Amino acid sequence: MQRQANNKIRIPKAAELVADTLRRRIILHEYEAGEVLPPEGTLMEDFDVARTTVRDAFRVLESEGLLDVRRGAGGGGRVRPPGVGMISSYAAVLLQFEGASLAEVHLGRTLIEAPVAAMLAERHRDGALVDRLRAALEEEGHAKDPASLSAAEGRFHRLLVELTGNRVLVMLSAVANHLIAEQVFRSLRNGPADPDSDGFARAHRAHARLVKLVEAGDAAGAEQFWRRHLESGTEYLSASSGASRLAADLLG
Repeated sequence: MQRQANNKIRIPKAAELVADTLRRRIILHEYEAGEVLPPEGTLMEDFDVARTTVRDAFRVLESEGLLDVRRGAGGGGRVRPPGVGMISSYAAVLLQFEGASLAEVHLGRTLIEAPVAAMLAERHRDGALVDRLRAALEEEGHAKDPASLSAAEGRFHRLLVELTGNRVLVMLSAVANHLIAEQVFRSLRNGPADPDSDGFARAHRAHARLVKLVEAGDAAGAEQFWRRHLESGTEYLSASSGASRLAADLLG
């Protein structure tokens, strides 16, 4: 018996079409960050739709994190530009749902950051790049308590990828960094009252060593050293929280 193909074409709802248009305007900066969208009445006339359609479109964009919607008199939709933090948070939830392990998260960061170290070393003549790395090191040196030390180290990792100027790498690494930061936070919260300060000191020395390799233009050395450092960091965190555990455990 021959099956009849389902050739039905799904027609988008009016609210989806309105949301698509408004989303495109936000992405193209026709509406800037913090700007309030035109009143509902104006949008109703522009799109020739009912008030409920405009409100449904607002709900779509609000769920995507692109609008802050205020209800009632004097309300409206205020533009929130899409950010890496929003994407990394959602992707982290997806990885947790998929059952990804913390070991996979750490491996992902290593596969991104080790080549990044080589990329930065190849640009060692860029004085601004080196200056930003030195400034990040100095900031780490001023951090004293475990929470501020951990935050400063996280910023150093993010900076490495940001300095490549590659937005895709920044977005992908943000996902791993988001989960690793949560893992470190849980280790500090659930660990001993006096955390291992030597671990922070070793990490700081490794960061300083990487900066020297970048300054020297030693791309191969920088990549090899940073890979070893990241792998040793994974082993250290595994001993305290278990890298084989699921990333979803961070929700507990």
